[in-house]
Amino acid sequence: MRLIILLSILLILWSLVVFGQAVPTPAFTDNQAIRACIGEAANQGYQGLLAVAVGIRNRGSLRGVYGLNSPIVDKQPKWVWDLAKKAWAESEHNRIHTGTNWENIKAFGEPSWAKKMVKVYEYKDHIFYKEPK
Repeated sequence: MRLIILLSILLILWSLVVFGQAVPTPAFTDNQAIRACIGEAANQGYQGLLAVAVGIRNRGSLRGVYGLNSPIVDKQPKWVWDLAKKAWAESEHNRIHTGTNWENIKAFGEPSWAKKMVKVYEYKDHIFYKEPK
């Protein structure tokens, strides 16, 4: 039993050396991220969906992302789902901005929390922000 534990630890350490770091397990599934993108930016076109997808990847969490549970998600046509899937896949290597937070300012106005943030990107109805350094 001790040998198995020791070998497991060695395997983990070896993978850290070979791959540079442990691969974190995402706190959400691809399907949840795609749903969140649709809920946040279904009417913003491909670039808007991509911007939200990048924001989700930068954030690393769906906490506080209203779109995940938006009632409009399941009402969207197949082509919107296809665009969102494509945007989510592209966001893995295309970081068009560094923001971790965003708001649809045309629908909701500028949120109070944005006053402490740095604006990094704007597309159609959304402004993307990051924490100041």
